[in-house]
Amino acid sequence: MAPSRKNLFVAVLLIIVIVAAVCSMPACTQSECRHLSGKYHGLCFVDYACDNACSFEEPEIIYGACDDFKCYCHTC
Repeated sequence: MAPSRKNLFVAVLLIIVIVAAVCSMPACTQSECRHLSGKYHGLCFVDYACDNACSFEEPEIIYGACDDFKCYCHTC
C-alpha cells in the first residue's frame, strides 16, 4: 500500500518544524559559563523556577538550572 499524499505532506512538515527548532537554539561559540543567580533566593529544587528567574537577569543568559540546591544561570 502506497502512502497517501496527506501523510507524506505531514511527514515533510514535521521534519521542517524539527529542523527549524534545532537551528533556532542558541549555540555557544566558547565554553559555557555559569554564575549564581542574583534574583533567585532560597533553596533550588525546580529547574523551571530557576530558569525563569535567570531569564530576567541578563539577555546573554541562555538558561538556568539547579545544582546543589542553588540556582545557577548559564551564559555563553
